[in-house]
Order: sequence, then structure tokens, then C-alpha cells
Amino acid sequence: MSPELNRWRSTLDLLGPRNRVHAGADTSLCYRQLAAAYPNTRILDVASGECSGGWRAPPAWEVDEATLVGPGGEVIADWGQQPLSLFTYSPPFRGVVDRDELEHHLMSVPALPDRTPFHFRNQYRHWAPEWGFCLPHAVRERLPPGPYRVDIRTRFEAGRLEMVEQTLEGENPEALLLVGHFDHPYMVLDGLIGCLAGHEIVTRLGAAPRRLTYRMLSTVEIVGSVFYAERWARQGAVKEALFVATAGADAPLCYQTSFGGASAIDRAMRHILSFVAPTADVAPFRRGKLGNDETAFDVAGVDISCGSIMRAPFNEYHTDADCVAAVLPDHVEAMIALVLRAINVLERNAVLERGFEGLPCLSAPEFDLYISGAMMSQATQEMNETTRRFVDSLAPAPRREAAERHDAMAWMMNILPAMVDGRVTTLDVAEKVGLPFEVVDSYTEAWVEKRLLKKTWKHPFR
Repeated sequence: MSPELNRWRSTLDLLGPRNRVHAGADTSLCYRQLAAAYPNTRILDVASGECSGGWRAPPAWEVDEATLVGPGGEVIADWGQQPLSLFTYSPPFRGVVDRDELEHHLMSVPALPDRTPFHFRNQYRHWAPEWGFCLPHAVRERLPPGPYRVDIRTRFEAGRLEMVEQTLEGENPEALLLVGHFDHPYMVLDGLIGCLAGHEIVTRLGAAPRRLTYRMLSTVEIVGSVFYAERWARQGAVKEALFVATAGADAPLCYQTSFGGASAIDRAMRHILSFVAPTADVAPFRRGKLGNDETAFDVAGVDISCGSIMRAPFNEYHTDADCVAAVLPDHVEAMIALVLRAINVLERNAVLERGFEGLPCLSAPEFDLYISGAMMSQATQEMNETTRRFVDSLAPAPRREAAERHDAMAWMMNILPAMVDGRVTTLDVAEKVGLPFEVVDSYTEAWVEKRLLKKTWKHPFR
């Protein structure tokens, strides 16, 4: 197992089966363990009760025990055995209720009769929470009439809404922010694995020099992002954001654009997805498969364009089936690789300016840049040595994608002399010819070496 894979897998195993609610002792400990797993992190916090636009930082919520016992003395629900059986942020309650009264305090999903669902709404109205239990629907349907003993021992305490920010500084202070929500107790596909993918992306970027600054925020869904956007995003020079969600789910990739639909990260993600997952759904803002923290950033007054990359829909969503065993490591790694490729577009997209007059003879020995076409005189032909050498120099994914587009490479060679007018960028060429950005970037670098081109990095946020 690679060190990178071992890092996020071991962190997932450590943090997955924990009570990561909006605020509490276990959540606080988990944030510190996350911060210890990745470099250049800091913990940001907001005191319980502080407000931003009507959003309130919640109190800490602690559970001592919670049980529901049926008329015959049978244990129907026990938080110690199944933590999702208790409504998150349930207030304390001890008493006896009849079957009809109990019905108002139960949640189940008829379509998933054997699953225990996740009740989360108390965390967003913690000033007026309701007590209750989540049950598999098959269990709920069999509950007989009679008295039920409820014993919920929970505590609300002054605490802090916390979050972890990781920063990787570049030559320019302007930053792309990756975001994931860290809460959702005992679940990992919805929340935690997106956070770990984001921290892996930023950590792996640290192996090479960077033009931009990158930040990763693990926080409480919506509420934490609202406070971050108000208090830290501007001082951190955050210009655009990308929400990273459900990275390890057994579901297809899908992308939701920023509100404007034309941000730098939107364009880069669309381009890379067209090769990695050409059938992926690309939806407009808040019309994707899942809604997340993008609304906290892509809002008037904050004005940080925020796209979302996710895998959805998935069957385990908001149930006890969303556990460490449900995570597909290859899907996590594929999403990490996808975002890294999109970031590479931001880091390397350049304005192309010609250094020649008239048509250069690209097959001449002093250039050796001639890319053969797939056909010659109505006969198919293999790649020439120059083309094969160029393709073999690429990283595995773009190498495969380029080899499948032999004719597109020849077209790229043929139109470059006409396109490089000092305004067109590498990405413009890649989009026009239907080749991965890395292919065009690498080929134009060869032109730079022969002094046929000059490339000037284009700042994506200016």
C-alpha cells in the first residue's frame, strides 16, 4: 500500500466510527486527529451562540445513554449499540409513552426497511430540538401497542464550532479553496471521505512548486462554511472554491457548476471530466445530485464561485450502511487524480505567442515536431517515431487518451501555426481539438524549446 493510500485509509478507520456531530467532545478530538494527519493545518473555531446571518454556532451535544424499551421489556433501540438510533441533538427525556405518542418521535424509511436512517434536523434548529429514535422500518411496523419506556440522557453544554483548514502557499496569495463537511456521525461516504480526498489533494500538490495558493477546509455542513466565508475567506484571499463530496461511493461522477457556470474551476473540471468520465452528469448550480456548502460561498456579498464534484446517487445515503466498509479505495483515488488534473490546468494554462514568421517545417531535423496522421493516401498508418516518442512521454492517463485520438493530435499540429496569436491559451487549443490539456501543454512546451512559441502563464482568477 502506498504511503498516500495508507495515510487516508488509516485516518478513515480512526475517524469513521465516531460521533462527529456539529459540536462535541468527540468531534473536537476528531478534528485534532485529522490536523495531526496532514501538514500545515490549523483549527479555527467559533463560540457557541455566535451568529452569522441568522446561523448560530451550536452548543456541544453529549450523550451518556439512550434506550427505548418496549411493552414486554425488549430493547427496541440502544444508542450504545446503534448510535444512529438516537436523533442527533436530541434533548434529554425520561418517561413512559404509549404507542400512539411514540409514533410522533420515530423516523424510518419504508423503501429501506432494514436500514437505520440518520436524523439530522435538530442540528439546524438546536434552539428547539425534538427527542426521538430512528428505527429500521421493518422494526417500526412490528411495534405492538402498549407502554414504552424512554430513557434519553443527553447534555447541551457551551462549546465551540470547530473546523480544520490546511494551507499550501504558492507564488501568488490568491487561493482555490477545497471544502468538505466533516460532520455526519458514524458515516463516511457523506462527509468524511470527501474531506480526506481534499486533504490528500492539497498534500500531494506540495511535492512541486505552485503558482497559486491552495486551502482545504473540513467543517460542519453549511453552518461552518457560513462562518468561514464571513471571517476567514477574505483574509485568506480565497477566489474560487470546489466542494469535494462522497469520493468513495459506488456511484458515477457528477459535477455541479458554480452559480455563474463559467468560473476557472468550472472550465477546468468540465474539460478533464470530458476525458475521465465523458458520460458524467454536469448540472447547473443547486441542480446536482446533492446540495452542499456551495451556497455558503456562491452568495452575494461573499462572491466566491463554488463548484461541486461528487459521486451520486448512492444507496447507503444517510443510513447505517454508510460505513468504512462501503468506501471504494479506487474511487477515492480516481477523484483525487481528477481534481489534481483540473488544478494542473489552473497551474499551467498559458497564453501562446508565436516566435516564427510563415509556416515552420515541423518535420525538419532542427524541429522534429511533425505528428503523423492516422491516414495517408487512403491507407492507415502507424504513428511515426516523433509521435510515438511524444505520446510515450505523457503520464499514463493522458497517454492513453492521446493514443485514442491520433487524428486529433495531427490536427493540433496543423492548426497551431494559425491559432497562436498572443491571445489564445493552451486550454483554448485543447478544447478546440478535443485533446486533454496535458497533451497540448506538453506539445507546446516542445515548441517553446525550439523557440517557435512563447508561453506566458494566465492567472485564472484575474
